[in-house]
Amino acid sequence: MNRRNILLVIGSVVLIAALVSGFALMQPSAEDILVQTIETLETINDAHAVVEVDVDTVEKDSTATIEVWGRRGEDGPGAFRLVVLESSDEKAADAVVVSDGENLWAYAPAEGKVFVGTAEEAKEMMADKEPFMGEFDKADFEHPESPVEAVQMLLEYFTAEKSGTELVANSSARLLKLEPIPEQMPAEYTAVGGYINLWIDENRSVPVSIEYTGGSFGEISVTVTDLDINAGVDEALFTFEVPADAEVISFADLAPQSLSLAEAAAAVDFEFLTPAETPEGATLVDVLEVRGTIVQRYTLPNGGSFSVAQGISDEIAQPSTEKQLVEVRGVFGTIFVAEDGNQVLLTWNEGDLFYSVAGDLTVDQALMIAESLQ
Repeated sequence: MNRRNILLVIGSVVLIAALVSGFALMQPSAEDILVQTIETLETINDAHAVVEVDVDTVEKDSTATIEVWGRRGEDGPGAFRLVVLESSDEKAADAVVVSDGENLWAYAPAEGKVFVGTAEEAKEMMADKEPFMGEFDKADFEHPESPVEAVQMLLEYFTAEKSGTELVANSSARLLKLEPIPEQMPAEYTAVGGYINLWIDENRSVPVSIEYTGGSFGEISVTVTDLDINAGVDEALFTFEVPADAEVISFADLAPQSLSLAEAAAAVDFEFLTPAETPEGATLVDVLEVRGTIVQRYTLPNGGSFSVAQGISDEIAQPSTEKQLVEVRGVFGTIFVAEDGNQVLLTWNEGDLFYSVAGDLTVDQALMIAESLQ
């Protein structure tokens, strides 16, 4: 090969390398995709979707098809209507949840009940639904001023990386993997583990599927199979007429009640148990009744905390893998342990009762507390 040909080959390689590098630079990063997604969501005034939900966890295995309509609110919460079209859970069959932005109705035909109240009351009730599972301290969060700031806040708690493209509901979608940063997450979430897969429609820059997977808790996925954006919705969808034969229950009546130990024992139809042994320095700070579940909250001298919960279970949970099995009080339960071994979630059933011990504990401490219940 003469010198001229060699130069041509070298020049071609350099050109190809430059084109490839330029193409790579043009590809949006995971952060760029998330920013674009939030920017797109901010332009949506109304939407209609059909969603497939699949839950496969240690405590529940169910599927559902849900139809949803939504409208953005001008100065506050938006309005929405949710209808369960199909469900493997008989109690959820044909359920309807409606909000006009201020008031909310949740109708459960299988139980003949309608839960009513303001949207704020419903939000508070849901936030307190599982107090023994832990939650983020809302005081630590500030409302983001822009999509960029929102993504930056998200990335304080998750790492984000692209994982290629896949077809979702016959559309090409970018797959992002969001992995929790252990030291930034609450103890109970760290103990369970897992990460989130998020699929973003390439053409419309909207989420079309989300999946929690990889943790000892199990898997949960939500996938949009049909989506209409800014096509207009009927205002009549955001009103609800309570059936004449339905029992009406206020969300305010479902709020957790703070009780004494004696009041807690008298409030339930099962034998209320308290731990005879706790870690040194543990202090009982509250006893809550949450829809028939009693939650005892403790603090620890090092600033940590833990809780003990018990209540009547509709179904008996089965541990999903032998690695999670642990013997407690003569039965087998499930235990989730953080990587550092200092955060634990222990759950088990005794007949039709369920129990949990969760928080800043070691495995030995959690089992000690459980075994000492009396």
